[in-house]
Amino acid sequence: MNLKLLLFVVLKLTFPPPGEFFNQFENNLGVVRKAAFQMGRDMGRVLKDRYDIQRDDLGAVAEILSAAMRTERGEYSIEVEEGKVTMCNTGFCSVLHAAQALDLDWEWLDTNFAWPWLEGIVSLVRPDIKLNALTARCRGDEACIHSFEIE
Repeated sequence: MNLKLLLFVVLKLTFPPPGEFFNQFENNLGVVRKAAFQMGRDMGRVLKDRYDIQRDDLGAVAEILSAAMRTERGEYSIEVEEGKVTMCNTGFCSVLHAAQALDLDWEWLDTNFAWPWLEGIVSLVRPDIKLNALTARCRGDEACIHSFEIE
């Protein structure tokens, strides 16, 4: 089974559509972030198994992020630096497209769904890692730059 098909099956079976997700959790931020984090963990398990990621170092964090970003079109980079992994995305953004198509608040989807989802993915490799959104296109920046740092 190729990765795109596998991801489609996982997404279709476990993730609600963004509009449904927004409507269900719009006024319950504590629950929404936990749900998104758990969805990320579910995706992380699939990616970790698919790419046989066994290590727990920052290189493995970069590897699982890269696997997650392969589903996106466009340009992104992931760099391992001392004590952190930095991801920069200037290309296609599925969250932007979902927000536009469904007339939802893009920043709400990023902060309450996309970012906790990414934290959930990397938590399978490093449970002690935190995401910091250094820049965000939903806030008008030219790129989304996320730093994943060990607490």
